[in-house]
Amino acid sequence: GYDDVNFDDFYYELDPYGDWDNDPEYGNVWYPDVERDFRPYGTNGYWSMTEYGNTWVSNYDWGWAPFHYGRWVHSSRRGWGWVPGYEWGPGWVSWRSGGGYYGWAPMAPGISVNVSFNLPIDLWVFIPTARIYDPYMHRPWSYGSRYRNIYNRTTVINNTYIVNNHHYYSGPSRRDIERNTGRRVDVRNVRFDNNR
Repeated sequence: GYDDVNFDDFYYELDPYGDWDNDPEYGNVWYPDVERDFRPYGTNGYWSMTEYGNTWVSNYDWGWAPFHYGRWVHSSRRGWGWVPGYEWGPGWVSWRSGGGYYGWAPMAPGISVNVSFNLPIDLWVFIPTARIYDPYMHRPWSYGSRYRNIYNRTTVINNTYIVNNHHYYSGPSRRDIERNTGRRVDVRNVRFDNNR
């Protein structure tokens, strides 16, 4: 299956690309060597529709791990860090839509996907619905004071895709995206063998 990874896999594969630290709250946390304005599920990657729903495709060499396992946390001292987890997912984010936008934010550790909760507003990325599959995502981002207006016009999306009895929480449906973009959405297959 996709869940046969252990901490050593993560430790050795990610070590060259960042550094590990021990956090009193989360235990082992990995901090990537990335640009200052890095955002998980926002920088150097894009969303693609797969059989698991919206799946994050990362252009980082190390992207196979932190965007599909575990959760991201943000600290004012260190910025974004990744807390290992052992269940594969298409992208561990919460989704919102409304007012012509889709939005998503990384889920914190220990948060169940079924729980609708208030993530800090500045962790959300919003993009006009027609741009959801742009390969260069960071350009149309909305952030800062514009956030609140957009955020307040959106509601939580609770779509799950069920594949082999696993429930994947995966944002806007293919039909919804096709309606919003006016284009057909192709469903791509996830090939795990070459993610690493």
